[in-house]
Amino acid sequence: MEILEKLFGSSARVKLMRLFLMNPEDIFDRKEMLRRSKVSGDALGRELRLLKDIGLVKPRVVVKMFPSKRKRGDMEKRKVNGFGLDPRFPFLVPLRALVTEIALGKEDLSARFRNVGNVKLIVVAGVFIDEADSRVDILIVGDKLKRKNIEGVLRRLEAELGKELTYGILETPEFEYRFGIYDKFIRDILDYPHLVVLNKLNLF
Repeated sequence: MEILEKLFGSSARVKLMRLFLMNPEDIFDRKEMLRRSKVSGDALGRELRLLKDIGLVKPRVVVKMFPSKRKRGDMEKRKVNGFGLDPRFPFLVPLRALVTEIALGKEDLSARFRNVGNVKLIVVAGVFIDEADSRVDILIVGDKLKRKNIEGVLRRLEAELGKELTYGILETPEFEYRFGIYDKFIRDILDYPHLVVLNKLNLF
């Protein structure tokens, strides 16, 4: 029980866990972890030490490109200390299955998009249902949609899920037209595994 108690002790910990579990091949330096997880600097150091202590992540070195100090305009490779998922963690499979389940209920997800316009349809796929080949992770359809507000909600979701999202945003008339002509983009979403979170269109 000690590992489970440590794992689920804070929201910052869950965000970092998801970041590593959803991107098992990637190595993240401090700057990238802060940007992707939206965790504070103090919390990042504390939670990383804990995740390292229980064996979920391990120190790794990542090679990145930086502007050259010797020749203006050139780029050079430098090694940066970072962390990556440790594939030897004994509870990796069940833990990944747990954190990739939809942690947000339908009502909660719909509520997040309450102030972005008159939302008529929300469909999720991809990362939300653990389908790597989905065309998008989320589709938002509605009237007078505020794209900037929607993208703000999506950025917050990315921080919680630990994964960058692919998405589609369509006004209702465009969606209805594309739905009616069997548009490939729409069919690639609706004809494959997905979950309808909100549907006020009565088209299907």
